[in-house]
Amino acid sequence: MSYRAAVVGVGLTDATSPRKQNFSVLELCQQSVWTALEHSGVRPESLDAVVTGNIDGFEGTVLAGKSQTRLLGVGEHLPLTIINTGGTTGGNLMQVAARMVRAGTHRRVLVLGGPTFFGASDLQAAINTNSPMIIEQPLGMGAYHMGAFAASAYQARFGMSADDLATVVVADHTKAQRNPHAHLRYPVSKEDVANGRPLSSPLTQPMVCPVSTSAVAMVVADADSDEDFAATPALIKAMGISSDPYLGGGKGDFSQMQNLAILARKVYALADIRNPRSDFDVVEIFAPYAHMQPLALEALGFADPGDAIELIRSGATDLGGDLPVNMSGGPKCTNAGVAGELAPYAYAALQVMGDAPEPIQVHGARRSLAHGTGGTFFQFENLAVFETYRRSTTS
Repeated sequence: MSYRAAVVGVGLTDATSPRKQNFSVLELCQQSVWTALEHSGVRPESLDAVVTGNIDGFEGTVLAGKSQTRLLGVGEHLPLTIINTGGTTGGNLMQVAARMVRAGTHRRVLVLGGPTFFGASDLQAAINTNSPMIIEQPLGMGAYHMGAFAASAYQARFGMSADDLATVVVADHTKAQRNPHAHLRYPVSKEDVANGRPLSSPLTQPMVCPVSTSAVAMVVADADSDEDFAATPALIKAMGISSDPYLGGGKGDFSQMQNLAILARKVYALADIRNPRSDFDVVEIFAPYAHMQPLALEALGFADPGDAIELIRSGATDLGGDLPVNMSGGPKCTNAGVAGELAPYAYAALQVMGDAPEPIQVHGARRSLAHGTGGTFFQFENLAVFETYRRSTTS
């Protein structure tokens, strides 16, 4: 027998710079966990397991999962599963928990995404080492250069301008100003973006995500449990993960997220999504670089190739538009590593629960999409479709 899994509680901490954080890593994790438990109404003693993750090399310890969970106050004997899939770790946490619930081996699983970027003394140098050391590191390639591959390819193919990229950044910052949990809650102008510090053409510093610290937690449970949860559950209607070749030379076309498009078709089929533009009420995309948002929107079927910038310019992706995207401000304005990758799932679930922060809540949202990606060239993808839970809904 298979069971239906749902997110029944979400906890988010306010994000800030690691240099300015007022709470320890453990305190942030505690805050998010207890907020999620309170939101769900689930008692700590009724939890069956904990799923958490870390990215080796980016943190002060390779045992971050144990160091973050041992003092949460939810019990010392809960089974602990630690996930490490690099940049996709956060997005994969909920999917692991959901599979545990669907299999019937667990009824209530705590999911924790802690901050990642607190331990490395030179974070950029650490991130730069994720390119293959024999084939690509000798070329002098770092994270910015690898991120710029897709931006340059998209620019060459579709004529994307600096103004187009600035349009995306300005839109994200405008949304982040309304999110009380976001890190960069200040406005920027197109001139600020275009004239920012050059990183790797065509990217400037304002087009790239900040280094943030925060924590995100979820409670995933059997949707059809007899228990009355404190919040309206967000049914995990469909989900999936996929991967592309690790080396940049294995990618087919940097101007398109082909792997994401393939995954989207599979997940949409599971969720009976036939017209993505009209079937989704709100979308959260993991796009830490400005160009990644239009690429993802096109791969997910919301715009034709080369047309996503105009979709953003039109206001359709703003609050009040017909396809609200990244109401949280997205990772362009808040990226705390594992917590940052889990955040799109948290916000997408909160939207259909009706419990997103009021200034960013899409009223009447019933179906949402969450996306995560990672890898040196963002070769690895994950997706989930959430729906407002109705007990009469058939699986």
